[in-house]
Formats: sequence, structure tokens, C-alpha cells
Amino acid sequence: MQLWEAILLGLAQGLTEFLPVSSSGHLVVLQHVLGFREPLLTFDIMVHLGTLLAVLIYYRSKLLNLSLGLLGPKRTAAMRTILLVAIATVPAVVFGLLLKDKIEHAFGNPLFVALMWMAFGIVAIASARWTMGRRDFESLKFGEAVLIGCAQAVAILPGVSRSGSTIIAGMTRKLRPAAAADFSFLLAIPAIGGAGILQLKDADMSGIASDPAIMAGAAVSFLVGYAAIALLLRLLGRGIIRPFGIYCVSVSAITLIMLLLNGNS
Repeated sequence: MQLWEAILLGLAQGLTEFLPVSSSGHLVVLQHVLGFREPLLTFDIMVHLGTLLAVLIYYRSKLLNLSLGLLGPKRTAAMRTILLVAIATVPAVVFGLLLKDKIEHAFGNPLFVALMWMAFGIVAIASARWTMGRRDFESLKFGEAVLIGCAQAVAILPGVSRSGSTIIAGMTRKLRPAAAADFSFLLAIPAIGGAGILQLKDADMSGIASDPAIMAGAAVSFLVGYAAIALLLRLLGRGIIRPFGIYCVSVSAITLIMLLLNGNS
């Protein structure tokens, strides 16, 4: 892998992991366009860890308060927040384990990615009607957390945005868009971290520190991911989400045209 290719893929991962446009979809299509016919497992793990570090640092104060809350008078509230995150994580774990082989096959199919992009984009455009909620995510009921978790499970499929699906699911429960994003980003911690741990057994991690392409990709994904979190929270605070849906539909259409012209399926 060339350095510029690693930087491009790291940029795509960092920008699209948190913006509701599907990071997996962008990585699949970009790797296909760049000619990588086999999954770049070690590289993918590192750029995902870059975005994991971004969310950990961005939410460091909230995570610290949760940790300290477990030891103080706010123990009940802290435990409830952690339980909400845990409950919402379960559906993705179950879905991922049961359909592991089929999901891996989907990651090698740009046509499937394009179709999922189209479907998600239409949902994101329609979700503009749910941007008037006023609830904070701490008020979620456990059943509502399961619903958001099911949305995250569907987003394991490439082309469906994890952040977008969970944010939209939260908005349907009348969460403030920014509050739905906060919950989505907290869910990203076990989601990204757990996926990375599961992939480690199949990856060769030796020598990555001396590989400038891998390290550059990871660094770029971290820096851009941090900026993407801040950008999305600002936009959602103004109720802006429809442009992301339009983008997904547009990219889907472009990908379908490219596949048709190249005779790929």
C-alpha cells in the first residue's frame, strides 16, 4: 500500500465513521477502486482504533464522570447509563456472531454496498421530520435502548451508517438530535473496540509500528474522526441531517453507474 492510499483510506474512515454516511461503505468502495481485492485486515483494524481513540478523547470528561459516579452519590445514574449502553450493544453482538460469514461476504460486494447506501440515504432524508425531540439520552427506557441497539445491528452491513442508524433511531424516540448522537458515540466505544478485538486473532500485527502507511492511516483517522464528531454535533444541534441522506443517495447512484460501466456486480 502506498502512503497516499493509506492517508486517503484513513481520511475516509475518520470522516465517515461518525458522520452518518457509512464508513464501511466508503472503505469497501475505495478499496475496490484502488484495486485491493482482498480485505486490508490489519490496516482496517488500525484505522478503526484511530477513530476509537478519537471518541475516547472527545468524551473523556463524560467517561471520567461516569467512572467517578460509580464511586459517589451518583452511582445509580452512572450505573443506569452504563446499563443503557450495554443493553443497546447486545443486538449487534448477536447479529454479528450469527451472520458473521454472510456479513464478511457482503463486504466484498460493492453492488450490495451501493444498494444499502441508497436505502439508508432515503431513510436519512425522511428522518428530518424527527429532529424536534427534546429528551436527553439518560431518559431512555431499556426497551428504547434495545430498539437503538437493533438499529446498530443492522448497521453492521456495509453501506448502512452505524452512527446514522442509531442517531435516527434515537430521534424517533424524541431524543434531541445531539443527545441521540452522544448516545451513538458512547455505543461506538464497545462496538469499535469489540470488533477490533475479534479481528485481532486473524490479523498479523507484527511490525505495524514500523509501517509508515499503516501508522499514517491510523493517525489521519484519529485526527479527522475527532473533527467529524465536533462537526456532526454542531450540525445536529441545528437539526441538520437531510444533506447526509442526499449525499448517500448520490454516492450510491454514482457507485451503481461505475459498476454498470465497468461490468462489475
